[in-house]
Amino acid sequence: MTRVLLTLVLTILTLHWDAREARADERLVGVWKAVTYVIDGKPLPMDGLFILTPKYYSANVRFKLSPGTNDDSNGNTGPWVADGKRVVFTQWVQIHVRPGSASEPILSRKGPDEAAEYQIDGKRLTLTFPSKNRYVLERLQD
Repeated sequence: MTRVLLTLVLTILTLHWDAREARADERLVGVWKAVTYVIDGKPLPMDGLFILTPKYYSANVRFKLSPGTNDDSNGNTGPWVADGKRVVFTQWVQIHVRPGSASEPILSRKGPDEAAEYQIDGKRLTLTFPSKNRYVLERLQD
């Protein structure tokens, strides 16, 4: 009987811990305007929106990597979770447009999970990806 109770308690604690870990950091919920995309240490102006609900996100941004009339862009959507330092975006949709790329000017697929470290400083959110590239976003008023 003691063994059954111990197993039950451990199972409940594990489920509770897993549910707590999977929650979103509510500070991220809202509408964020894309401001700067830092690629290889070089800041580029960026336009677009990151919209985060308590469970899902939609991100659509454009920026300029190469000369020409068409801009580069990223579009992503899916669920997300965060723990206070790290956010993981599950990419149900991953679209990249790179007009200057000869090998892959357009990418459209279900993307891999993408993790980023994040920092909130007032109305500014910085997402730092494993590549060290960064998105700088500013919270918009609702």
